[in-house]
Amino acid sequence: MAWVKSEYAGEFAVLATWLVGLAPWSVSLFEIEGVTVVGLRFLPFRFQFIFGATLPGERPFLWAWQVATFQESEPLALAGTLGVTALAVFLLPLGLSLYYYAAEERVEAALPVDPVRLFGGLLGLVGVLTLAASGLFITSFPGITVPVGTLVALVFAFFLLTVDRA
Repeated sequence: MAWVKSEYAGEFAVLATWLVGLAPWSVSLFEIEGVTVVGLRFLPFRFQFIFGATLPGERPFLWAWQVATFQESEPLALAGTLGVTALAVFLLPLGLSLYYYAAEERVEAALPVDPVRLFGGLLGLVGVLTLAASGLFITSFPGITVPVGTLVALVFAFFLLTVDRA
């Protein structure tokens, strides 16, 4: 059974890429001594909201490439590095999606592979990288971490890789 009709596969690939870029790849929540922290990690940046205290040196907004250097423990620094790598990989389908949106026929004629499958593979790689980073956050970070956007990327990758392009 095809999840996406062949004639809409290109449009779905573009939409899926944009949605992966908009979704936070992970959401974390923890509470320590009356202080609640909510962390939203998007591919290009991280927001962290702290309720109940003002912490010295805290930076509520960090770009993805700053997260690894801001983390004190090795597993969390590695998670930040995986997040930056996921962002670098994501820039490929994002750039391609903009061009594909404007000139679908030209892209399909120019690429030696099916662009929909290429989007699926790249979004799958983004999903695997953010899943690994989320795993490090789950095992090394106090509280709860939910890999929201990671699951979105992996589901869209599955749909794009299994589209019937006959």
